[in-house]
Amino acid sequence: MLRKQAGASVLRTDRDDLHDITIQPTHIAESAEETAWLMTTSGTTGIPKIVRHTLASLARSVRPARAPPPIWGLLYEPSRFAGLQVVLQSLIGGGELVAPDPLGSIGERVRYLASNGCTHLSATPTLWRKLLMLPDAALLKPRQITLGGEIADASILSALAQCYPMARVTHIYASTEAGVGFSVQDGLPGLPAHYLRDGIGGAALRVSDGELCIRPPGNNNLRRASHIAVDDDGYLRTGDLVREENNRVYFLGRISAAINIGGTKVNPEAVEAVINAHPEVAAAQVSSRPSPLVGALLTLMVLPRDSTCDAAAFKQSVKTWCRERLPREAQPATIKVVASIATTAADKISRAGK
Repeated sequence: MLRKQAGASVLRTDRDDLHDITIQPTHIAESAEETAWLMTTSGTTGIPKIVRHTLASLARSVRPARAPPPIWGLLYEPSRFAGLQVVLQSLIGGGELVAPDPLGSIGERVRYLASNGCTHLSATPTLWRKLLMLPDAALLKPRQITLGGEIADASILSALAQCYPMARVTHIYASTEAGVGFSVQDGLPGLPAHYLRDGIGGAALRVSDGELCIRPPGNNNLRRASHIAVDDDGYLRTGDLVREENNRVYFLGRISAAINIGGTKVNPEAVEAVINAHPEVAAAQVSSRPSPLVGALLTLMVLPRDSTCDAAAFKQSVKTWCRERLPREAQPATIKVVASIATTAADKISRAGK
C-alpha cells in the first residue's frame, strides 16, 4: 500500500515474504528538481501515511552547535522523522552522533550511550519512562533532554528534572506533516498561551474548534500529501485537541484517538496523564472494549514502579485515584497490572484500533 501511495517503481527490502509482489521498473529521467524525501508517519492510529519533504524542510530547525560540541545519542530509527532530526542535528549542526545497536536491549543501548559520553538525547515520553526505570539510567549525564512525539505531561517532565538536574529539558512539537513546529523549555506541560498571540520561532499558532492549527516557517510547501488539511490562511490542522486554561494551552490528545463513552468523547491520553501522576505508577495505557449499553468502556493496563509491589493493593490504589480525579465516563471499567506496556516501532503507545 505504501509503495503504491508513493508511486514507487522499485522496491528494495531484506524481507523474504514479499516475493509475490510484481514490480514493473520504469525509466527514471534525470531532473533538476530538488531531491524529495518521502517520510512516513508513525502509524500510531492506523496505516502510516507518506509525506513529501525537502532537505530544507527537514533541516529547518538545525542550528550551529555551541562549544563544547554536543554528542547526540540516537534512540529513534534514523529512517523516521524524529530519528532523521537527530542525525541532521549532529551532521549539519556540528558535533558527534552515537548510534547504539538498535537490536540491543534498552539497557544495552543506554550503557553504550553513557560509555560514549552522550550529552544530548531525544526520545518519546513513553521511552523516557522506560529509561527512568533502569538502574543504568543513572549512568547518563545529559546536558540536553528532548521529548517529542507524544504529550509531555507533568509527571514525566518532573521525573526527568529530578533525575537529571543539570540537563535542560525541552519538549518539541513536531510532526512528519508540519516538520518541527516549536519547542517549550520552561519545564511545564503544554505551552504558554502567548504563543497563540505572538507565535514562536517563526511559527504561527491558533486554535480552531478545540484543534491546534499551525503555520510553520516556510510553509509554502505544506501541501505535501493528500491527507494534510491546510486552510486558506496556510494553517495546517494538526489533529491535536487542546484546552486553554490559566494562560496555558494543554494538549488533550489526538482527535482520531477519542473514544465514545455513552455519548461523551473521552481521550485516552488525557486519562493516562491523570493516572501517570499517581506516585506509584510508572506508565499507563488506556484503550477500549465494546459495550452494548454505552458503546465502549475504558480498559487500563498499568505498570507499577515497584515490580515487587502487592498487585491487588496497587490496583485498588489506582482505582481510588481514578475515582477521585476523573469524571465517571473517563474512569476505567477494568484495570490490569502488567509487567510492561506494549509500544509501536516509533516508541509510542499504539492507538490503532482503540
